[in-house]
Amino acid sequence: DLDLATRRWQLRELDNFQYLMTLNTLADRSFSDLTQYPVMPWVVADYSSSRLDLLSPSSFRDLSKPVGALNQARLEYFRSRYREMPRSPPPGMPPPFLYGTHYSSPGYVLYCLVRVMPEHMLCLQAGKFDAPDRMFHSMSHTWESVLQNPADLKELIPEFYDGNGDFLVNRMHLDMGVRQDRIRVDDVVLPPWASDAADMVRKMRLALESEYVSQNLHHWIDLIFGCKQRGADADRADNLFYHLTYEGAVNLDAITDPLERAGIETQIREFGQTPRQLFFAPHPRR
Repeated sequence: DLDLATRRWQLRELDNFQYLMTLNTLADRSFSDLTQYPVMPWVVADYSSSRLDLLSPSSFRDLSKPVGALNQARLEYFRSRYREMPRSPPPGMPPPFLYGTHYSSPGYVLYCLVRVMPEHMLCLQAGKFDAPDRMFHSMSHTWESVLQNPADLKELIPEFYDGNGDFLVNRMHLDMGVRQDRIRVDDVVLPPWASDAADMVRKMRLALESEYVSQNLHHWIDLIFGCKQRGADADRADNLFYHLTYEGAVNLDAITDPLERAGIETQIREFGQTPRQLFFAPHPRR
């Protein structure tokens, strides 16, 4: 029951990870569906220090903003493009949106899990890995990409906060190629504050359970599962995505052309899907 889970989280009977996993489950997210895989927030913003300081606010991402709004200069680019879109688009044109890419999609999940699920990546990529420069190579590079790249807005998956970090290690000795900087893509390059993959996941979990995150997590829940997920509140929060990512945006049963319907279904599956909305008023703080 949603109300009970929220109350238990507020009373600290559920930790932040357990509560987020409960919300994902209630919003129809599942480990067995790459198109609706559980979504977790980036919370750490420091991947360069030798020690991760969980008492310093500067170590953390601003949880009141979607990934696309974390970099003000990039957000201005998105906003200017959004302002130029027609408010009443002609047939065949999408409604206005800020972000043309989503924060959770099968491609993003497999980007993170390629070392433990290579067969799925090969299936998605027609029998080959992605270009080495686009592979998951380094935590700091990936964080920089989600801050700078207009086509990269991904959030994280539960494996970054739970488990032994095996997905960060190339135990199968996969040949994922050599980057333009002549570095071979192998184990993920960890931040200096992590001694190994398991240690990184352990410290990421400590960050997720930190007091800073506990006091701010309700903002992120509003964006992903709650009242700022769609509509005017999403617009004000710079949180508007392409219309097909939202549940119920298109009535597939009303589309009589089988080719058109198949195309839209493929787009919905591969593009990314926003979780089912769980909250319609601001989420209470812990």
